[in-house]
Amino acid sequence: MKTFARIPGAASAVGAFVLTVLLGVGGVSASALWQQSATATMTATANGAWPGPAIASLTCTNSNSDKTATLHVTLAVAPATIAYAALQSTGTYGTSYTGPSMVLPITPGDIVIIAGPPQQASQIIKDNTAGGSLTVRVTATYVDQTASSMNITLNHVLNGGKIVCPLP
Repeated sequence: MKTFARIPGAASAVGAFVLTVLLGVGGVSASALWQQSATATMTATANGAWPGPAIASLTCTNSNSDKTATLHVTLAVAPATIAYAALQSTGTYGTSYTGPSMVLPITPGDIVIIAGPPQQASQIIKDNTAGGSLTVRVTATYVDQTASSMNITLNHVLNGGKIVCPLP
């Protein structure tokens, strides 16, 4: 009870509650007054999952012609799934695509993004036809439903159908 007494306004709340009950104003208003002083705090993540083991690294290499960018995903713990999505102009992430399967012992997974020619382009390129920066979020989801994400920004060059990795 000592810790309750240290809460700011606790004495006033208890006093008002007791006074309300003693005056016979009613249980409903007394209960409402008592519940009004309760507070709670909750923290949620953007994708609704608790943070899982972090992605160890997310790097990128280009083919000689810059038509292909290969994202190398390295994790400390094997995930249940890996997915990736592109940042949209609305500030949200678009369609999520399934990434590589990870095996034990843990091996890096590669996500290959093909920019051109158009008929051979990866679905993420077909769904995001604007040129310029293409921010890709890679998300690893684990068996316990925790998840972690990491972003990488590529340069999508429409003229010539190229996808260029950021400088290391």
